[in-house]
Amino acid sequence: MKKINVWVAFGCIALAAGYAGEGFAADAKNGKQLHDASCLTECHAGRVNGDSNQLYTRENRKKTLEALRGQVATCNQMVLSSKWFPDDENDVVEYLNQEFYHFK
Repeated sequence: MKKINVWVAFGCIALAAGYAGEGFAADAKNGKQLHDASCLTECHAGRVNGDSNQLYTRENRKKTLEALRGQVATCNQMVLSSKWFPDDENDVVEYLNQEFYHFK
């Protein structure tokens, strides 16, 4: 009987992990902390003469939520060497969207 319970528990954990991205809201507060600690100091300020947030208000900024997600993932992989987990990326996207983009 214990073997069955272990497998049921394992199945529930695996199922929950598979839906974690869909069922849990991103944390914009954590996203701001990650963004400010990594993006502002390591990359953005040097690109826009010290005003890091200009990247999000310029004319040719990202035009869709999907494009924003892709840019955050690219920065995480290429610039930050994947320091963030996928949930961290989602938190940063949530922060940027709430603060600058306002995509639905």
